[in-house]
Amino acid sequence: MRKFTLLLLFSLFFISGTNALERSTIHITRSLAYDAQRVGISQKTINNMVRIFSWKIDFDRDLERGDRFIVFGKRHATPSALIYVGKKKRVAVFSYTDKYGRLGYYGINGKTLYPSFLKAPLKYKRISSKFHLKRFHPILKTWRSHRAVDYAAEYGTPVYAVADGVIKHRKRMGALGKSVHITHGSNYLTVYAHLSRFSRGLRTSSKVKKGQVIGYVGSTGRSTGPHLHYELRYKGKRKNPLTWRLPKQKRVAKSDLKRFQKRAKFILRRL
Repeated sequence: MRKFTLLLLFSLFFISGTNALERSTIHITRSLAYDAQRVGISQKTINNMVRIFSWKIDFDRDLERGDRFIVFGKRHATPSALIYVGKKKRVAVFSYTDKYGRLGYYGINGKTLYPSFLKAPLKYKRISSKFHLKRFHPILKTWRSHRAVDYAAEYGTPVYAVADGVIKHRKRMGALGKSVHITHGSNYLTVYAHLSRFSRGLRTSSKVKKGQVIGYVGSTGRSTGPHLHYELRYKGKRKNPLTWRLPKQKRVAKSDLKRFQKRAKFILRRL
């Protein structure tokens, strides 16, 4: 009886608390930033929305006039849910605070929108050149920075996208030879260079999945032999792929998952 009473009290508290949530709807007429400011959404929330949804939405190509973003939560407080409703897709994330007090946003499956990254973009023989701020260039015979990692591998070895993303460039680029640039969310970009050829059907603005073959090892451009020149960029700056702490997908704790999903479904029914 006591257990039933506690459960009933929790349910009433949960439902009344969720009903008390305010709801702001952003109707897209020009851009998320412009239209969100018009309805009083804070810049901090706008920045978070761009960061979170960039893993699933290409803001330059996917966003259309008439699309909506819905923010659930009291004004000037951390939103409880962020939802995108477009003509072709719907993306929803819900707030969750883990046992360490870290707040994040998770899909209804209890996972973050961002994935874990592969440690390396191919099966390689060895690392022929690491990330250096000053390295003697074997062709130019001068000291230059090498802000990338070179993976020595056999000619034609498949090269994989290290995470879900969108093709930014797919073309021959001077000393880099045949190269593919992929954006991952709003902050990350990876570069795969000296390729012998690109995968079929791969074009600029194509969406790729983690582990998808995007090209094959070669020696195009300024290269002494078959290898992959791989770069990792964060907010436009090159980082050492071997030491940089890459994103790792997080999940809602199993003990909290049912309660989290119940709350998420309740919010979705209010749409």
